[in-house]
Amino acid sequence: MNNKITVDHSEVRPILLRVWYMQILFWVILTVVAFFSLTLWYGAAEWPHVLHTILQSLIGVAITVPMHWIFRAIFKKSVPVLISVTAIVVVVFSFVWSVLRLGTFILVTDEGSEVWADFGGWYFSGFFIFLCWTATYYSLHYYRMATEEKDRRIWLVEQARKQRVKLLRAEKIAVESRMQMLRYQLNPHFLFNTLNAVNALIVAKELTQARTTVEKLSQFLRYALKEDKRGWVSLASELEALELYLGIERIRFADRLSVEYDIEDSTLALQVPSLLLQPLVENSIKHAVNVREDGCKISVSASLVNNILSLSVSDDGPGITAMSDGEISSDQFQFSGVGVKNIVDRLENIYGEDASVKLHNKKNHGVSMFIKIPIKT
Repeated sequence: MNNKITVDHSEVRPILLRVWYMQILFWVILTVVAFFSLTLWYGAAEWPHVLHTILQSLIGVAITVPMHWIFRAIFKKSVPVLISVTAIVVVVFSFVWSVLRLGTFILVTDEGSEVWADFGGWYFSGFFIFLCWTATYYSLHYYRMATEEKDRRIWLVEQARKQRVKLLRAEKIAVESRMQMLRYQLNPHFLFNTLNAVNALIVAKELTQARTTVEKLSQFLRYALKEDKRGWVSLASELEALELYLGIERIRFADRLSVEYDIEDSTLALQVPSLLLQPLVENSIKHAVNVREDGCKISVSASLVNNILSLSVSDDGPGITAMSDGEISSDQFQFSGVGVKNIVDRLENIYGEDASVKLHNKKNHGVSMFIKIPIKT
């Protein structure tokens, strides 16, 4: 697999060209400074002296081109090597430039060879000029390197951000797919139980009740399928769906089933996962109403404290004999049915550790399910 990093240098290329911009600018400035500080200062504004001022800059441009090649070749060397070679190059090339500069001066101005006696002064100024050129060149080079490094880091950060976005998108799709699967799991589970009840009514020739049950089942499934597309409903809508379900169960159990609500008004507009309460009520019907001939009462409550929505479904049935008495957290109890396990999995997928599901079992006194989730308006 090719992991080579490719950086877009479209913004860096102009910086590379500035090496040549620097060349032109540096030697033009030197020409202007030399003209005003030397040629005019010493009253030698004749054309030969002006021509020499221009020629010495052109010679400087030509000489610094191989300096550029040498410096570029040693950029990746160790610091001692870099400093040593740079010093030697500056000393040698400034000497060459001073010789050519002085020779050109003698040639174009008809000055005598006695000017060579002042070579030390010419070389000193030449050494200073080439030292300044070298400092400018290295500054530009390291600025270019810093810019390329910044672009590389920006590219890496952008790639990491894109990968993170892809990962989050994949995680979101996975969670949504799992949530959709869990919600769809409820409908066949509930449908299976209800159709068994309808079949029992038909066998008992209670056709009117069977027809009513089918109608209510149709209403409930229509609601469930519509809300499954969104995943979230208000608690008020969830209670309406619960009443549709209880309307079906009341046909089966008649007076044996009674339900009371204790719902705070402040909770009705809060958003909850769809079909959250129905499996809990169905569990109470299975373990309480279904096994007690004298009937059972189911209590549904909702309250809001410190931005935490507390929901509970309780019954006064015989409790679960296979479990010990007391409070049990969701990771400690298991149900053979789908409903409650489905609720636990859905809340874990949505809220993670911010949600809690607890069961309180008390033999001969019933079972209570408690859910606490952060509010969603």
